[in-house]
Amino acid sequence: MRKKLSAVMAIVVLGLIWMAVGQAQTGERFGLGTFTYQNRTFVGVVMRYPVEPQQIGGVVVELQPAAKAANVTGIPNDVLSIMDQWSTVGPRIKQIVAQVGPMLDARRPAYVYDYKAVDARAPFLPRVAFYGFSNYRPVPGTPPPATAPKMQPSMPGIWERAANDPRPMNPRLFLIPTTPEVFIGDGDPIVNWHPDQRKQYEYECELLGVVGRPMRRVPVDQVKNYMFGYANTNDVSDRQARRPDDVPQDWLVQKGWDSMKPIGPFVVPQEFVDPLNMPLKMTVAGTLVQDSNTNQTWHSMYEYAAYLSNMLTLPVGTVIGLGTPPGSHGGLGRSLQPGDIQVCSYQGLGTLTNTLIAEPAPRTTTSSR
Repeated sequence: MRKKLSAVMAIVVLGLIWMAVGQAQTGERFGLGTFTYQNRTFVGVVMRYPVEPQQIGGVVVELQPAAKAANVTGIPNDVLSIMDQWSTVGPRIKQIVAQVGPMLDARRPAYVYDYKAVDARAPFLPRVAFYGFSNYRPVPGTPPPATAPKMQPSMPGIWERAANDPRPMNPRLFLIPTTPEVFIGDGDPIVNWHPDQRKQYEYECELLGVVGRPMRRVPVDQVKNYMFGYANTNDVSDRQARRPDDVPQDWLVQKGWDSMKPIGPFVVPQEFVDPLNMPLKMTVAGTLVQDSNTNQTWHSMYEYAAYLSNMLTLPVGTVIGLGTPPGSHGGLGRSLQPGDIQVCSYQGLGTLTNTLIAEPAPRTTTSSR
């Protein structure tokens, strides 16, 4: 009996040691973003925020004064540069997080602000942006199509399918213009351009992967080591597209307008995220329209990134949208209308909130003659 108890105790102790080692390696969860407070814009570390979708809270640590207080140097002033230098800067930021953490339950330093008191900007401007489509399985219980979908063949040199791969499609992605007018932040308005003529705007809550190391022909099972982190994104679409032009598809017209790609509110490093199993929720005008999980995708974030890396080198700061689950494409029962508040959030990534507004009427000018 004693031997059995000793064996059990040994297993328990080993388990506790393993948990302690894992915690020491991972540390406290945090996110990185760009924020404005009292007319100052800065890089901040988000801590103690709720992980459940649709919840808002926590604190923002202004990075530069926190680094100074911790006697840490060499921290860049923008998120993209931090990602470029993550191998050396990452441990320094984790050192700051470890030092600030114990202060949050007592007297907070002056460089720590309530999350709700700051304005979140777009965390960074992507260098390259790809968004996926048709990537989620139907809602469980959905009747199968009348005719079975045709299995797609491999794409030589780009995407090789296993002989027993039953998925009806290969990865599908498209490019988005990377301008600061297209990629907006939390709280920024989504503009319905030409609202008197274009009335078919639609939401799509997606997981956004951010590449942290240059990728070229990276196998699926190694992609995790190349990702910097993850954020929320709303892939807003103009479903009117080119109509009545008879060209059937044009991703630029559907998805490339100014303000159509909110991202954020911050980026969470990959060590705190499981992109293969993340619950998500989206509400529009107070209605729950999407309630799913990334484990329902046809292709995972890792597969998307590997697929892309077979065609081109993905630089640091490349973003990859995973596609959207059921609930878009009519889930609201109508198109978006000016005034609709859209709230997109994946577990552990904060909450991204944007409101659709109508394009302001153009100013009229008076001739001097």
